[in-house]
Amino acid sequence: MEDFLPGLVGELRKCACLPYYIRENEKRYLSYKLHQPSLSWEEVITFVNIGLDRPFYTDVCQITSPNQLTVLINKYRRLPRDFIPGDLEPIDDQCSEGQMLLRHQARIAFEVMCCDARKQGIELKAISSFRSYVYQQQVYYRKWTEGMDIDQYQAERDRVSARPGHSEHQTGLTVDINDLEQTFENTVEGRWLAANSYCYGFILRYPKGKEHITGYDYEPWHFRYLGKKLSQLVYRSGLTYDEFYTRYLEILM
Repeated sequence: MEDFLPGLVGELRKCACLPYYIRENEKRYLSYKLHQPSLSWEEVITFVNIGLDRPFYTDVCQITSPNQLTVLINKYRRLPRDFIPGDLEPIDDQCSEGQMLLRHQARIAFEVMCCDARKQGIELKAISSFRSYVYQQQVYYRKWTEGMDIDQYQAERDRVSARPGHSEHQTGLTVDINDLEQTFENTVEGRWLAANSYCYGFILRYPKGKEHITGYDYEPWHFRYLGKKLSQLVYRSGLTYDEFYTRYLEILM
């Protein structure tokens, strides 16, 4: 290690005091910095810890505590196939299109948010919430046709849909609201959610300009419940949940 670009090694070692610094990842930090010299060391360390120095869906680990409110689901972290939250409840009909389920806390918070928005003349409706592993499998492969190249299909589909086991919807803590088009950000409802959802415990999970971190196209309709305190911290940090979790929560697990 000491013979490998001593200047960079010295810079990196100054970051060893960061609580999310992992000594076993030092060679990966250095390699990633060489390929991404414009990134700060804090960004390099965060991104490598997420797994971003390797292709998406590489070295995937299975989540062992899927019921945790803070659970992080992404393209490197997978939920168990048979995981179904035990406290799923139907969302009130006034706040959903059809039968939609969320976990107890998320359901209450979502209904309160919808009620407050309605008082301001803004109508919010859940159009997708809990999805089982099997249902997400159907969603992911629904555009597949016989004869298509699977690698090409996945390369295109991965930008807009999670592979089974990797969907936040399986947690029962995520809700898609009103629309599934990026133009939703320009609607009154989309702007209201972007400005107010964190007050009710929800964060915009896949923000614009962060596609290289989340691995997904911008989704102004996709909101994840974290509880009021944590959602406010994430919102004010300006970080994606992947970054926030890696820096401030993973060390507590």
